[in-house]
Amino acid sequence: MPYVTRIFLIFLLFYSCWGQNSRRDQFMKPQLIMDTIEVKAGMVIGEVGAGHGYFTFKLSDRVGDTGKIYANDIRKSVLETIEEKCEDENIKNIITVLGETEDPLFPREDLDMIVMMMVYHDLEKPVIFFKNLKKYLKQDANVIVIDRDPDRWGEGWDHFMTKEAILDSVQKSGYELVRLETFLERDNIYIFRLGE
Repeated sequence: MPYVTRIFLIFLLFYSCWGQNSRRDQFMKPQLIMDTIEVKAGMVIGEVGAGHGYFTFKLSDRVGDTGKIYANDIRKSVLETIEEKCEDENIKNIITVLGETEDPLFPREDLDMIVMMMVYHDLEKPVIFFKNLKKYLKQDANVIVIDRDPDRWGEGWDHFMTKEAILDSVQKSGYELVRLETFLERDNIYIFRLGE
């Protein structure tokens, strides 16, 4: 393939990804989410189901050089995408973690927070998964679930879990709801903490 054609295709790919992310930013409001869940510089955060890293890199920017993001997924291919971007952009505070369907396999037991964006509805055994998260959390650390609210969208959103179903399954795992935020157009933000 000629050099000019390759450059043009790379440009189109970049522009397409940038456009998708900027549109996604408009309804996801990632900066407002991070303000709401209190992501701060220096924090060590586990992200479950990082995918291609949409939220991973935003978390990385927010925690800065003194913080760390453990980006988990069960698909090696998407983690490789994150690793390539980290290498290309010299990002040092993201570590990818290949997990299992019932355990993210985070390498630390002192996480300040665990975040799950658009993941909860895909967990095969959410109660077991949440029980397995306990060993990775600092005392009083929050677990954040950001997921679509099908009750706001009517028919055709059956793939997602209702607010009641999420609350019920997480509470069965021994967590309590600290706060529920509903300011996003499509999604709920659940802030959980281990119960007494």
